[in-house]
Amino acid sequence: MIGKSKAKGPSIEDMESGQSNKPMSKPAHALSAEDVVKETEADAEDGLTASQAKERLERYGPNELDEGPGVQPFKIFMRQIANAMTLVMLTT
Repeated sequence: MIGKSKAKGPSIEDMESGQSNKPMSKPAHALSAEDVVKETEADAEDGLTASQAKERLERYGPNELDEGPGVQPFKIFMRQIANAMTLVMLTT
């Protein structure tokens, strides 16, 4: 997606649900299934219709991860070693 500009919305930190498009009242995992269906305006049995899916794709864009470097095992390992509690345990 190089060269395509994305619409700037509220930052993800501002969203209680952690979503950057249409915020829910709470994160989906904290709601009942019925509340998730109601807030997403979907059908519990069939999900979204083709027209709803197309409209949301146009409005919010595709559901894609960023093109960042991903998980770096060495950095994770070093952060765990440098953790203050780990250092205390190693020095005792």
